[in-house]
Parts: sequence; structure tokens; C-alpha cells
Amino acid sequence: MGAIRKRGRNYIITYYESSGRRRWETVGPNLHEARQVLAERMWERRTGKTRVPRDKMTVAELVKAWKANYLTVQHQLGRLKPSTLRSYQSNLDGHIEPFFGPMQLAEVALPSAQEFIKTLLGKGLSPKTIGNVIVVLKEMFKHAVRWGYLDANPVQYVERPRGEDKEMDVLTPEEIRRLLDAQEEPLRTLLLMAILTGMRQGELFGLQWDDIDFAKHQIHVRRSLWHGTLGTLKSRRSRRAINMSPTLEESLRAFKTTHRRSDFVFCSERGTPLDADNFRHREFPQALKRAGLRRVRFHDLRHTYTSLLIAQNAHPKYIQAQLGHASIQTTLDRYGHLMPEVHQAEAQKLDYVVFGQPAASQAARKLQAVRVGRPPRGSKTGAASIPAGRRGSKMGAEITKGLAI
Repeated sequence: MGAIRKRGRNYIITYYESSGRRRWETVGPNLHEARQVLAERMWERRTGKTRVPRDKMTVAELVKAWKANYLTVQHQLGRLKPSTLRSYQSNLDGHIEPFFGPMQLAEVALPSAQEFIKTLLGKGLSPKTIGNVIVVLKEMFKHAVRWGYLDANPVQYVERPRGEDKEMDVLTPEEIRRLLDAQEEPLRTLLLMAILTGMRQGELFGLQWDDIDFAKHQIHVRRSLWHGTLGTLKSRRSRRAINMSPTLEESLRAFKTTHRRSDFVFCSERGTPLDADNFRHREFPQALKRAGLRRVRFHDLRHTYTSLLIAQNAHPKYIQAQLGHASIQTTLDRYGHLMPEVHQAEAQKLDYVVFGQPAASQAARKLQAVRVGRPPRGSKTGAASIPAGRRGSKMGAEITKGLAI
């Protein structure tokens, strides 16, 4: 909110008044004094000493203004996905406005925000859901400060409740075969692609035949389907090219000949986009039941794909690129617990570098496989072992090795 610059021999401080007006002050040649003056100006702004008179405004009025002047505009500019817009509006209408609506903006403070969290917990909401609501609340009040309605964000330091992350339920190769063998087309090819590409559900349903390059053995992820509408992807890195395994490519070639009904690879019998909610809550659970498998989330097929790559010792950067993660840190944070033997292998290499001899044979044998599969309760390692595969450009072919699909 403020800065110090040196012009000639003097230091100049710049800051914004509570009204939003930018101010400059020449302090002198002493940097310490310039810092002290800037700190005083920031204190005056925070305490309201220089506050300008404002009309009283309720949170309900702020919600209305934020929807019209920010959310709607960002959506029209293509900077806010339809799914994100709907989520924000749902949190505003269902949680934030009912609690804060009648309050004046000046009445909102940290204690009231903490009471808000208690109310959400009382509704039985999960910590993750409550965290999403708090994100919207903070963002809205950040704009209230930016627009001059407030001098400071009263909910800036509200902490989101922490909860345990849901365990990844990864299918083993034997379970993958059971799942696929129990299905008929077009569901079988759809599930095969989900398992062997790690594509998100919206990306699969938005996939078109022009996105598949059989000559280069790649699938180009360019769009996502949400409630029947094509939209942008989750992030810039989500736009990617995924390598096809030979099994998947062969299945897609046959599928194109027998089941092409529209530009969409996967669609209804009439050629219309698939209903995501119906598939997630009805068709996919029925597919698991036919195969005699436990109930897992469709998104767990993405985790299954990742576990297969890890099992064949794929490089984390390759995994990041195939999944479309925005950063390698996301990949490591989410799947690092599936790599314990890989981490141990790196430690074993130290013995060879320093002492010129391989690690103990017993430890070396343990590193021949990376354990993947459904993690037992209380454990972060998997339940099945898949032999490590080769590296490099043949990764797409290696992913189906041993599946015998």
C-alpha cells in the first residue's frame, strides 16, 4: 500500500489515502526517517484517522455490487469459468448473505467471521467446503477495500478450518481389467481413456475427434464441457498433449468406426453432449457394481493413471505435463506419498557415488517396484505392486504393459 523511492538526495514516500487517492511526500535524505513517516501514514490509514465520510453500506448491498461489477464482468471477459461463477454465487446466496447481509460493512470484524465459521460447521459442512466459502468472503471484502468502501479487509486473517484430505482410492491392474471387461461400448472406451490418460471428466466429455492425432499418437486437450457448454480449461497448463498407449489408440480407431455420432468423441445416441451429473452419480457407480468393485470416485481414475506412471518410474515433470498441473509442486504435493521407494532409491545412489559400491542387495530388491493401489486405512502407500517400466518416449506404450487389456 506504500513505497519509498529515492530522487536525487531525498527520499519520497508514496501511499494511498483511504479514499483511494494517491499521495507523495518528500521526507529528506534520511532513509530511517522516511520509513518512520510511511509507517505513520499507514497507521493513520488503518486506524481511520484520515478516513473520509462514507455512506453506510450493508453487506447485502456489497454482495449485489460485487456480483454486478466484478463477477459478471469477469465472466463476460472469459476470466471466470461458468463453474467458478456458479460456485461463487452459490456461496454468496446460500451462506454469506444470509449471515452477514443485514450488517453494516463497518460492523464486520474477525469475531463475527469466527461466528460465521461456527455456523457453517453447525450446518455439517466439510472443512473443504467451508474453506471455499471463506475464499469467496475474503475476495469480496478485498474488492470492498479496493473500491474505497473500507480502509482494511476485516476478514483478511480469518483462518480456514483444516480437515483430513480424502484418501486416493487407486485401482490395481487386476481391478482395471475387471472394470473394463464388465462394460460394453461406448462406456468401455470412455473408461479406458480415463484410466490411460488421466483426463478430467469435463475434458473427456469435451473431447472432439479433431483433438486426436493418430499420426503422432497424441490426444490434445483443448477445452472442457460443463453442463452442456464448452468452456476454457482449469488453467493454462491444462492445455496439453497426452501420449496414447497402443492399446488405447487401437480401441479409439475401432470406436471411431463403429460409434462416431458427432464431433464429440463421447456423446449420447443422438450425438448430444453427455450429462456429467447423470454419469457421475448413476452410470459410473453402476459400472463399478457390474464389475464387483468397491465404490470409488470417477476422479480416482485420474489418480490410478498417475500411480501407473509412478510405478514405471516416470519422471515427475513428465507426470506434471501429462496431468496438466500448473506447477511441479502440485504434482509432488499430491502424489509424493506414492513415491517412497523412489525416494529411497535416490538415497541408495549416495552409497554408490561416495563409496563406489551398490546398496545392499535386500534394499535394492525392494526398489524394483513402486507400490500402488488402494491405500490401507491409516497408511499412505498402496496395496499392489507393478514392475517398474522403461523411461523416455515409450512411456505411453509402457503404461499398458502388464494390464493385458
